[in-house]
Amino acid sequence: MTKLVFDPVARLTVSAEIRQRLADAIQTGQLAPGTPLAPERVLCQEFGVARTSVREAIQGLIIAGYVERRGNRCVVAEQLPQVNFTGDDRKALVAQLFEVRQVIEPAIVELAARRATDEERATITDIAARTTDKLEEFRETDRQFHSALARACGNPLLNEVHAKALSKLFGSGEFASLLYAEVNRVEVIDIIRTSTEAHRAIADALVKGHTRKAVAAVIAHLDDVERRMVERLL
Repeated sequence: MTKLVFDPVARLTVSAEIRQRLADAIQTGQLAPGTPLAPERVLCQEFGVARTSVREAIQGLIIAGYVERRGNRCVVAEQLPQVNFTGDDRKALVAQLFEVRQVIEPAIVELAARRATDEERATITDIAARTTDKLEEFRETDRQFHSALARACGNPLLNEVHAKALSKLFGSGEFASLLYAEVNRVEVIDIIRTSTEAHRAIADALVKGHTRKAVAAVIAHLDDVERRMVERLL
């Protein structure tokens, strides 16, 4: 049997650590899009390093798409690079998607149960009543249902945040590849069935103004779909 040999652990270089700190500041919004980076001499003083290390760090950020040159200055890019998931990382994307939804959607449903107009409640009920076993049709119905809930929460800003999150995440090709894989077809059909039932339970509680029941139903729905996608889809 061949002995397994591990490569030595490499320590971060000074330039790599500077690059990571700047990237973290950009990702967290401390350095907003369009913000000029401090001059090299200032960064050298702040980090306590030589100018060569700062230059290498900035060049790495430019290559990665976090920073761009404008004339003689370097500024934070207006659009940050996309995060791409491949292979087994598709499951990481699914987990992140549902983590976002589990933070936002219970609050949305709680507000909608108290604030939705009669017309909005009727729309939610109508969408929840739709039945299909075709994935493409269900995905559109699913989007419309959760979007209708968000609109009914009475908070335009929360609705906008929810819409952007769903558009960004549901538009992922990696996410779709799990749903459309032939090997997952039977499980996906069952996800459609149970999700349709969950939509009706959420709508029923919301229409009746049962806030706690509506919130519990949406939490159970999201937990169920996440578990199925992460544990059962290939």
